[in-house]
Amino acid sequence: MKNLSLALVMCVAAAPLVGMAQSQQPNQIPTNLPGTTTIVAPPASFNPLDASDEDLAYYGFPPRPDQTVDAAGYASWAKAMTASKSRIVPQLVQTSIAHGPARLPQNTNASDTETDSSKTSYNWSGYVSTTNAKSYGKSSFYYLISDYTVPFASQAFGACTGSWDYGSSWVGIDGWNTSDVLQAGIEFDAYCSGGSTSTFYSPWYEWYPYNEVRISNLPISPGDVYFVEVWNTTATQGYAYLVNESTNQSVEIGFTAPTGTKLIGNSAEWITERPGVNGSLATLTNYTADVYWDANAYSWAKGHFVPGGSNAFPVTMLDNNGKPISFPTKFTSSAFLMQDEGSAR
Repeated sequence: MKNLSLALVMCVAAAPLVGMAQSQQPNQIPTNLPGTTTIVAPPASFNPLDASDEDLAYYGFPPRPDQTVDAAGYASWAKAMTASKSRIVPQLVQTSIAHGPARLPQNTNASDTETDSSKTSYNWSGYVSTTNAKSYGKSSFYYLISDYTVPFASQAFGACTGSWDYGSSWVGIDGWNTSDVLQAGIEFDAYCSGGSTSTFYSPWYEWYPYNEVRISNLPISPGDVYFVEVWNTTATQGYAYLVNESTNQSVEIGFTAPTGTKLIGNSAEWITERPGVNGSLATLTNYTADVYWDANAYSWAKGHFVPGGSNAFPVTMLDNNGKPISFPTKFTSSAFLMQDEGSAR
């Protein structure tokens, strides 16, 4: 195996403790966005299901759930890796869209999450899981995954706003009680003006306070099944792996934290959001329903977390007047349905 010391994902005992920085390796190439890298497709004979953790990392595959501890999470990961038949070199587009930390009502204490059964936010809806991490280390979240189906985007029932409505579904680390978020997901927007309608869909990644970066050449359509995994190897080095399981195409992206930003890793999220656009919260797309399944998170200390776990809680999105507009309904410990009220007003 080629120079395994250059592997992107180091062992649990090493990476968060010694702060191992990303090293350039022979199969790692720059993208069209400075500071962002990708890893070229592995040899045709490479089988990620049989590979060592070091070989997975070298060839750009994301961390693998432990099959003996989390059989369902492993099965979701294995299905996505099997569907990764064509890895693209991403074409990236910087946007003015921001998926920032949860915006909480003034009477909310974000630090008491483990004792509360539910929360509300003006931009987030979904589930949040927490650890006791005070700084980046063994108890921090290492990676998280989810499968979901791309929803159909439209504007509110009977509405034609003359502009765009925005919505996103993503998995991420930090943001509930921190100022940063390491995340990746899918965007689904709807436009209406003068009776003319249009929609827009895109996969993306982001490390807030940087804005969203679209992946313009990874296909996406409503109804497609997507797998997304986000992970980190240091407090300033993050990765995203996205798979369109309906087209068998995937992408791997490595990117660094904004200047002055460091990951804490004390919260993991599976979120449907109305993002900020040019500094203001957008009107939420009428997505109707958005299903998350096999939603799992893992800490460096090998802790396993799910939305239905004892240290997780649901979040309901409020509009600017305090009205609930987007909320989760749990199916199982690792699956839930997001629903909206048809309007973000």
